Amino acid sequence: MPSDGFYIGKYKISGGILAPMAGYTDIAFRTLCKEYGAGLTVTEMVSVRGLVHDSKKTELLMRIAPEETPSCVQLFGNDPDDFARAAALVDSDIIDINMGCPMPKIVKNGDGAALMKTPETAGKIVRALVNATDKPITVKTRLGYYDGAATVAELIQSVAQAGASAVAVHGRYAEQRYAGRAEFDGLAEIAAASRVPVIVNGDIADVRAAAGTPFAAVMIGRAALENPAVFCGGRAQPIAAARRHIELLRRYFDERYAVNQARKFFIHYFKGVDGARTLRAAVNVAESVKDVLTALDNMPAVDARK
Repeated sequence: MPSDGFYIGKYKISGGILAPMAGYTDIAFRTLCKEYGAGLTVTEMVSVRGLVHDSKKTELLMRIAPEETPSCVQLFGNDPDDFARAAALVDSDIIDINMGCPMPKIVKNGDGAALMKTPETAGKIVRALVNATDKPITVKTRLGYYDGAATVAELIQSVAQAGASAVAVHGRYAEQRYAGRAEFDGLAEIAAASRVPVIVNGDIADVRAAAGTPFAAVMIGRAALENPAVFCGGRAQPIAAARRHIELLRRYFDERYAVNQARKFFIHYFKGVDGARTLRAAVNVAESVKDVLTALDNMPAVDARK
């Protein structure tokens, strides 16, 4: 990434981008990553169908913290008209479109990575949003649906012509899901020829990985679960990160949700840390945030990774 960042519409993005991850990138975790230096955070994907039909669940997913400036909501679906109607219901600064989720329950409905099979529909969705709002529109996708199929270059061309401001590409094919290693060699050539900024995603654990490449920025997902300080190039102290995360969960959610998220995240935060097994056992039977904090108090004073 250029040292001075890049632009999505009028918004300057300086720093790595937190990838949207279902079940993880809620308002609390996004705020935590923003505090550790993320240049942009993106919500979990939100169904445009649910949004236009007034689903309460979508309202929770789209909550934005004051720290998230600029903010970005990710939408998924396949009907341009649904996206156009949804535009007026989104309060974020930027709208991202999921065109890369490979999970069967998403793809079978024609959403997510299924849109890679129909670049023209992908372009119509972007155009519908561009015509309905003045917010910058971005797209998150993959190398292709499967190796040998139409490449992401066709999709990038279609959405760029329709008015997309940037495209993030995960370096795997949809049929790979998350198996194997992400690959970027061919993608670099596509990025160099693209008329819009291309953000690279997949197996990235270094916020500086885009330096000296044609990519505008890096988007980091799973590496941030283990180390939210990846965005500032450092290593988060697990106990400090866990305590701050609990504070944020308690700010935005009820007790039950906060404890459940602690169980989920602590597996990542304390991987390879002395006392992790004992901590996880205590958190797994915790009934309150107070119980979780007590378990953290009982951790060894030195929380360095093995």
